[in-house]
Amino acid sequence: MNEQTDRIELADTGGTLELRNQLEQMRRDAAEEIARLNRKLAEREYAMESTVSSATERQAMQQELTTLRHSLGERGKTLDRITGECRRLEDELEDRHQEADALKNEVQRKEASLKAARDELQRLRRQMAEIQEQSVDIAAVMNQAQNPNLLALPPAEPDISPSPVPQVISFSAGLLSGLAVIAVVAAFLWGGLSLELPRFWERPPTASVEESTSADPVAVSAVPASDQPEEGFTLIPAMSVGASAEPPPTLRDRLRGGSLGPTMAVLAGGMFRMGQNSMGGSDSGPEHEVRILPFLIGVYEVTFQQYDGFARATGRPLPEAFGWGRGTRPVVAVSWSDAQAYADWLTRQTGKRYRLPSEAEWEFAARAGVRSSYPWGFSMERGRALCFDCGSQWDNRSTAPVGSFAPSAFGLYDMAGNVLEWVADCYTASYDGAPADGRARVDGGCANRVARGGAFNKPAASMKTHVRAKFLPESRLNMLGFRVARDP
Repeated sequence: MNEQTDRIELADTGGTLELRNQLEQMRRDAAEEIARLNRKLAEREYAMESTVSSATERQAMQQELTTLRHSLGERGKTLDRITGECRRLEDELEDRHQEADALKNEVQRKEASLKAARDELQRLRRQMAEIQEQSVDIAAVMNQAQNPNLLALPPAEPDISPSPVPQVISFSAGLLSGLAVIAVVAAFLWGGLSLELPRFWERPPTASVEESTSADPVAVSAVPASDQPEEGFTLIPAMSVGASAEPPPTLRDRLRGGSLGPTMAVLAGGMFRMGQNSMGGSDSGPEHEVRILPFLIGVYEVTFQQYDGFARATGRPLPEAFGWGRGTRPVVAVSWSDAQAYADWLTRQTGKRYRLPSEAEWEFAARAGVRSSYPWGFSMERGRALCFDCGSQWDNRSTAPVGSFAPSAFGLYDMAGNVLEWVADCYTASYDGAPADGRARVDGGCANRVARGGAFNKPAASMKTHVRAKFLPESRLNMLGFRVARDP
């Protein structure tokens, strides 16, 4: 069924992409025609002003100008219609992706349920075999008790003789119960019942923290000790997405004072397709291939607790918390320079080069090895993240403690939503001329810097892995924070 789903998705995508390319070519042709008509109109107006010597020629020229203006207006309307059709087509393509993603999720859920039912059926078969063996033994004991001369067996113990009949009844009831369960499982497998077997074989992972007194990097899992919530806040345990895949290893560098730095995921890098082509006009294109070298990136967004320690150590003012609490909430109201200063301080404290991630590194980490619109798939799923309309208790109200939602396949939290995250790049309106090796783009004057990932007060569409935002470097906003990266 997975192969069938993939074929449907590829067929739909191929036909849609062909239509998209045709419309894009029409749009380019219309734009070129409009430009040509504009040039011709300008030439006619200039000729009319400088060379027309008679009223008849002037009137003819005016009629030609009127015709050109009308033609130009019609071309403009055509271009608008083509642009609207391109945008409609992109929405349709996104809907197809969402339908395919939903179908894949349903297939995976059914396969998991089927496997669970098969495991339960196998367990019941083993139980039945054990019951049958025990029933045979008890029947032999009963037969001997009723016919003592049949075999030369020692007499039964006094406390055993009254028990055979009740035990047979008990085992028979157990056998009937097992057969009933098998019937229910068989009905489920044949689609006759719409029920979910209780997933008693799944247990939520327990968070663990490993502290070390050595100066070497410390391997950790779950929520680090320095990221524990302040009083009044509770970190919500989150089930991992794609538990079958092993997330990358993590480590924490020790600071000079003995405390631990941020939890960092060790990513191996690789090739990926960055950005997204859009016919309706977007700064997320053109889509292009980028090679990412190995690097480390923060598992969590930098918290108030971590940033406040840096601010007190360096004599900087503490950023505003807007009444939401500090602790394990992501730090906000920090400028691009503030974020870079924190990374530089970590470098001095640990001897490792900390920095802001490049935009390419950030998108590579957010995609977590897939081409979907969100870290979990093509469609928005309520309760997956924090945004304006994500369905969480914090929507459009405040940030949430880091780690409140399930991590990505790379083991990273809040790559979608919670707060926008500064990256190292200067903002340019497209990826034309962008580095292909994952380095930060620093040309163009850096009047604006890039931020990624959506925020608690932004719509769900802003959390898509390819969507970009730009801000003045000195901006300090209640929905703008960051996470750090580190060289290996």
